[in-house]
Amino acid sequence: MDLKSILIERFEKKGIEPVLIPGLMKNILATLKGRPDITHEEVSEKLRYIGWSDFDLDENTMQIIIADYEASASTHPAYM
Repeated sequence: MDLKSILIERFEKKGIEPVLIPGLMKNILATLKGRPDITHEEVSEKLRYIGWSDFDLDENTMQIIIADYEASASTHPAYM
């Protein structure tokens, strides 16, 4: 199973509708950009501030997002 599939499964288990997942990913990646030291709690707080009030990002999911982004960016530089 690839990282994207794992992320989709995790988001769906947290109650995120599949159609909303790309937007959530974009918001998470934008929050992470330039902040290698940010915690998953800080990301969740920022997400709540912009309207993702029903979503809490856990550490494992955040690490999978980072790994997926890094893997995709290395093979597709225009990923983000």
